[in-house]
Amino acid sequence: MTGHQRSIIGWTLSTLLLIGAVVLCVVRWNAWFGMPQEPEWEDDAISYRFACFGDDSVPGFTHTALGWQDTIEPQHLRLVVLGDVHNSLTRADWDSMAARHDYIDAYAQLGDFVERCYYYYFQSLYRELDSSAFATKPIMATPGNHEYSKGIVKTLDPVWTDIFRNPQNGPRDFPGTSYYVDFPRLRFIAIDTDGLHSLRNLLRTQTWAKRCIKTASGRFVVVMMHHPVYSTGAGRQNIFIRWVFRSVLSHADLVFAGHDHNYARRLPFVDTNSAKKYYLSTLNKKDTRVASGYRMYELLTLTEDTLLMQTYLTDTGQLYDEVRIIRHKDGSRTTEDHASQWRELIELPAKYADRQEEMRVRRFLNKRKHRLSVHDEPFVKTDTTGVAAVDSIK
Repeated sequence: MTGHQRSIIGWTLSTLLLIGAVVLCVVRWNAWFGMPQEPEWEDDAISYRFACFGDDSVPGFTHTALGWQDTIEPQHLRLVVLGDVHNSLTRADWDSMAARHDYIDAYAQLGDFVERCYYYYFQSLYRELDSSAFATKPIMATPGNHEYSKGIVKTLDPVWTDIFRNPQNGPRDFPGTSYYVDFPRLRFIAIDTDGLHSLRNLLRTQTWAKRCIKTASGRFVVVMMHHPVYSTGAGRQNIFIRWVFRSVLSHADLVFAGHDHNYARRLPFVDTNSAKKYYLSTLNKKDTRVASGYRMYELLTLTEDTLLMQTYLTDTGQLYDEVRIIRHKDGSRTTEDHASQWRELIELPAKYADRQEEMRVRRFLNKRKHRLSVHDEPFVKTDTTGVAAVDSIK
C-alpha cells in the first residue's frame, strides 16, 4: 500500500469519525444538555407500589386457569387506556373518569406517565393518584422515553420497575417491561419500544409478539406500546418500529400507542394522548378518524363476543369515537365504525400559533381545511342553557 493510498484511507476514516461525532452530538444534545435540573423531592426512596398483574393477588380479580377473572361483574371487562400523561392528570380527572362509567376494572398506560424519570415526578404522580378513584384499581403499564434516563445509552430508571410489578413472561432482556396479561376472553400485550436499542432486540421482540398473538387461543388481542407503527406527529416517523411490527400487529384487534400527542385511528392501530402537551398532527388521509389539541382516553368494554372501544374527551366527558369489533364462531371479525359521520376536532396547538410561516405548520393548516370540509354539522351539541351536553360528538 502506497503512502498516497494510506493518506486516502486515513482521511476517509477521519471524516467518517467526525461526521459520526457531529451526528451523535446533534441527536443526543437534548439528552446531555436539555434535561432540566431535578426539582427538590421529599424522601430518598419511594415506598408505594401500584397494583399490577405480576402480583400474586390483584384487587377485584381472581386468578383462574383462563386468566385473571373479574370478581365484580364476571360477564364484563372494562379497561381504561391512557396515552401519555406527563403528570398532567389531577385527582379530579381520575375521579371524573370513574364517575362517568358504571365500573372500571383496570387501567392501561402507554408510557410517559411522568414528565421526567426523577423521584419528584413519581412522587407527584402518586400524590394525585392517592385517595382517588384510581387508588384501588390495578394497572398495566409500559415505559415511554420519559421513563428512560437519557444518555449515549438509554437506561430504564429503576424506580419504574420497582413500582410497576408486571408479569415476567416477556422476551429476554425485557423483564416486566414487555409482557402479556391473560383474561378469559382477552390477551393484553405490552411492548417496551424504548428498550429496542438493537436489531437483535427488535427481531427478538417481533418473534415474541407474533407468538403471543398466534397463541391467544381465540381471545381478543389488544396491544399497547409507546411508539406508534404509524406516527401522527409531523416528522416523527419511526421506520424501524413500522418495519418490524406493522405486519405482525395487524393481526391484533386493537393496537394502542402514544408518544405523538395526537389522536388517530387506522384499525387496528389507534394513537392517543392524555397529556396537556400537543404536537402538530400529520392529519393523514389514511386515518379514518383524527383529533388534534385535546386530551382523550379510551374505554374498552369486553363481553362474550364483542369488544367495544369508546374514546372520550378527558375534560368534558364527551364521546368522540366508537368502534365495535365482533368475533364470530368461524374466527372472522366484523368491525362497526359508529363515528364515521361525526365531526372531527382538529386544532392547531397553541405553541404553533405564532409560527404559521413554518412549512410544517402550513402543511397542517392546509390539511386541516381538507379534513374539516368533509363534515358540515356543528361539532358540539348544546342544551337550552348553552352548556355543552355530555354525549357523542355528531
